[in-house]
Amino acid sequence: MLATVQRVSSAKVIIEDELYSSIGNGCLIFVCVEQNDTHEKINEMVNKIINFRMLDGPKGITSLSLKDSNEEVLIVSQFTLAAITNKGSKPSFHRAAKPQDAKLMYDEFVNEFRKLFINVHEGKFGALMEITLTNKGPVTFNFKT
Repeated sequence: MLATVQRVSSAKVIIEDELYSSIGNGCLIFVCVEQNDTHEKINEMVNKIINFRMLDGPKGITSLSLKDSNEEVLIVSQFTLAAITNKGSKPSFHRAAKPQDAKLMYDEFVNEFRKLFINVHEGKFGALMEITLTNKGPVTFNFKT
């Protein structure tokens, strides 16, 4: 499982020219399910992101975790995080899970996240989305389980 997390002051998902979801201060999480990902990897990724100190807190720029904040989260599925780009001039996505498997795992990721964090919004799995964001910092972290 792969995730790219960006701190944002705002982010929104637009589908077919309509606002689908949005957040203010918080984190935009792009998540990618890879082949052979397990329930354990989902739980590991959720816990890693929720407990990772990436927010501004009383001790500086990376002193507060999501679990200790009142910020919002926007989760968006993005299979292109699994792209293999080191050979040739075209990406390979053979490490990404098949769409039907990825959907189940993505839904489980979102559900597990919601069990531990209240302010969760999401994109629409498999949809062509326009994502707009204002990166705060800029601060971006990549995670792999």
